[in-house]
Formats: sequence, C-alpha cells, structure tokens
Amino acid sequence: MKKFGLIFIGIMLFVLICVTSGICDTKKPELTVWMSKTYSSTVNDSMAERAQEFATKNNIDLNFVLIPDSDLYPKWNAAIESGQTPDVSYFAYKDIGEFYAKGLLMDLTALSKKIEKEQGAFLPNITAPTTFKGKRYGIPLWVDVNVLIYRKDLLKAAGFTNPPQTWAEFRKIAKATTDPGKGIYGAGVGYGIHNFDCELFTRTVIASFGGSEVAGDGKKVTIDSPQTVKAAQFLADIYLVDKSNPPDAVTWDGTGNNKAYLSGQAAMIYNVGTILLSLKKDNPELYAKTGVALTPAGPAGRCSVVGTNHFGIFKNTKNPELAKDFIAYCLDKNWYQKWVEKGVPYLVPVYQGLENGPVWQDPMNKPFIEHAKYLKYLGYKGPFTPAAGEVFNANYYADAFQRILVEKWAPKKAIKELQTKIEEIYSK
Repeated sequence: MKKFGLIFIGIMLFVLICVTSGICDTKKPELTVWMSKTYSSTVNDSMAERAQEFATKNNIDLNFVLIPDSDLYPKWNAAIESGQTPDVSYFAYKDIGEFYAKGLLMDLTALSKKIEKEQGAFLPNITAPTTFKGKRYGIPLWVDVNVLIYRKDLLKAAGFTNPPQTWAEFRKIAKATTDPGKGIYGAGVGYGIHNFDCELFTRTVIASFGGSEVAGDGKKVTIDSPQTVKAAQFLADIYLVDKSNPPDAVTWDGTGNNKAYLSGQAAMIYNVGTILLSLKKDNPELYAKTGVALTPAGPAGRCSVVGTNHFGIFKNTKNPELAKDFIAYCLDKNWYQKWVEKGVPYLVPVYQGLENGPVWQDPMNKPFIEHAKYLKYLGYKGPFTPAAGEVFNANYYADAFQRILVEKWAPKKAIKELQTKIEEIYSK
C-alpha cells in the first residue's frame, strides 16, 4: 500500500512539473492569416485550400480569414489598438508604407531573397515600393494592372479598326463614339470625390505627359509644372469641351466605370481585369464585343500607376518562423502559377518568366502582362514613400479635378493648390 502511495505521489509531482513547466503542453502552434477577398471565388477558395494544406502538414491551428478590401483598414486599426494583430496579412504596398512608418512590420529581406533564390527572380522593381532603407517589408503576391478596355463594335461603327495608341487618339475616338442621344459616351472615366480609380488614372495621364508628384529624390514636390497643367487641361477638354464623359462621371465612386461599361454607356474605360471576369461569366455577348489594349502613351511615353499586393508580417507575431514558412509555401512557384492563372487577367504574376505561359498569349490577357514593364508607383519620379501613400489616401488628385470640372477652376490654379496640399504632407 505504501508502495502505491509513493507511486501516486510521484505521478502527482510529475503532473505538477508538467503543468508549471509546460513540458507536457500539447497545444498546437497557432497562426492567424488575413487575406484580401478577391473578386474571384475560385481564387479565394484556392488560397484557403493552400492555407489549410500548410496547417495540416505543420500540425498547427490556423485561423485563415478572407476580408473584403473595404473592411481591412477598420480591422487593422482595431487589431493594432488591441495588440491582437494577425501574424500574416495581405497588404497593398501603400499599406505597408504606412505600417512600416509606424514601426509595426517585420523585416522580410532574408525571406524575400530566399524565395527568389529557390523559386526564381521577381519582376524587376516589384520589391521597390515595400523597400525602405534597404530592407524589404513585403513579399510580392500579385500586381494590379490597369489597361484600356474598349468596345470593338462601337469603335468600328465610328470608323476605327484599332484602339488608341496615344492619348491624342483616345480623345479623338472618345469624341467620335459619343452619342448622347443613345446614352453612349466614349470616355468612361470617373472623377468623383474619394474615387480610387480617379487617383490612379489622373496620375497615369500626368506621368505620361511628363509630370510628376515629386523629384527623383522623393522629397521635392514638383506636381505644379507645365506638363501637369497640360495633362489636366487635356482631361478637362475631354469632359467640358468634347463632352465625351457621361455628365455624372464627376459623382462616380470606384465602381462607376465598371457600371458604365457593363450597362453599355461607355465605349472605353481604364480598369483592372476584374471587369473581364464579370463579363465572361455574366455577359458573354458583351465580352465578345470587348477588346483590351495597353494604356495609351502620352508625350513622355507610356506608363501605368498601379497597385502591387503583398504578404507582410506584423512585428509582434508569436510565431515569426511559422509565419515566414507560410508565406514561402504560398510562393512555391509551381503552385503559385496555377493560382494566379485561376484569376487571369486580374492576377498578374510577380515572377519573371510566367508571362510566357500559354494563358498570357490570349489577346484578352496579353496586354495585362505586357503592361508590367511600364509600372510606376505612387510618388513618381521618386521612390514610393509613406508620404506618397498619405497623399493618395487623402484623394487630393480627385479634389483637384473636382475644382476643374465642377467648380470650373483653371487647371493652372487647381494644380497650384494641389502642390500646396501635397507639400504640407511631404514637409511633416
């Protein structure tokens, strides 16, 4: 009996040691991942399956959450305030700039270089907007590329067999295809307040005319230039003189151009590939009448101010190595190629060489991959900086075009005000 008592005491002591030391703790490691909910359920499901596969292989508890873009900022802010940030999160590059400036993100330079060494090189300059002081804070996931999407039948009826190659040709075709009596307008470009597309489109046109937000040093604000004023006047003339934009385009949000094209109101729009996914699925007749072309070139050449999308890791993660392994698992080139091709042409790949795949030779897809060589980032001509992201979020360009198109300010006056507002941010 005494022997059994000693055994019992021994067992209890062992249990006590286990509990207090954690050596008997069988709780699985945990990882929380927040991912942008894209426009494609197939793309979303595929990423979710990949995440679960990683969890199973590594015997971890995974909390994988798909979040609409419009909900990301409120969730990030709440998580930061509570100290309960996810381990891994999707970010647009401007978001990485903001959170880097606040000291919230982990340096991923070694991981980024390791992925490139094992999987192949990323597109040239794709890591630039998430690199600060020589360190990388994001791992590229895909590129958002805006191109010209147009109605082949409407252009043909107006006497044009090819899409515009220059902005001058764009204006000419927009005017020729406009027929207010039929509710058709050549230029489906929106200028509403807080219009994401307006911010990108106006920057693209300004850059193609030779204008820039800042100088190459990324500090001196240079938006008030003859080139910028000329670009603004050009866009104003399309709207006010030619009347080639729908009259209510000055009230559109970021969905306005999509709605205009889908309803047959617009002959040409500047957009990412999401609209083609919708057309192919829901309106094959209109899809058959649709063409895709590179963004027109201006006097200073062709460009596209775009968005790149990344994975990042919050600095306070409890499982940094597991978080890095998860990202590397999703960037496995063989799986990654299949994943982006599920979202063609919306998901433009970040690895060099994937542009040679058969799917990208389709004329409806090829302009998206070709346009990757013309990428420019917020804060052009300088490198992307948190200040450039702040200017974008402030919607100052859309405000300037409200001045021009609605309040009838002279472009020179509106651009001068834009210069002052941007300087206030860069001078902080």
